[in-house]
Amino acid sequence: MAKIIKVQCTGKVQHVNEIDLEDVIGSDVVLYGSPILTGRDIPARIVRRCDECDEGKVIITREMIEANM
Repeated sequence: MAKIIKVQCTGKVQHVNEIDLEDVIGSDVVLYGSPILTGRDIPARIVRRCDECDEGKVIITREMIEANM
């Protein structure tokens, strides 16, 4: 199930963008029920363009992802 978080852009108007965490970090693959021992490799920050404006960037940090997983 997809987890959606809302993040403001850095532009003047600060539009609210909906970010799908599964789209950002991908999905886990489990083979024959064995757990993944190393966990996910989550980057320190991910920068995307704003959906509404050209000047703003949407910055997603590792802490934001971990808090919503």
